[in-house]
Amino acid sequence: MSKSYSVIIEDWDGDGAIRLPDEVLQEMDVDVGDTLYLIEEFIGNSRCLVLSKTPTLPGRIDELVRSWNSHNPKRD
Repeated sequence: MSKSYSVIIEDWDGDGAIRLPDEVLQEMDVDVGDTLYLIEEFIGNSRCLVLSKTPTLPGRIDELVRSWNSHNPKRD
């Protein structure tokens, strides 16, 4: 299940900045100084920005294979 949060882009010394609510930082198990990545993804034709602790997100095919393997153990 995914959650959505609304954030405001603020001016931080002339640069745009997004202040993340404490609830988001706790949910992601990150703290000040940790590295996060903003990744562009598409859901259908909608462009979405995803905040991630890893530089890439696994492809949908990877999720499907993991799901298939977890429900269908190897037979010898």
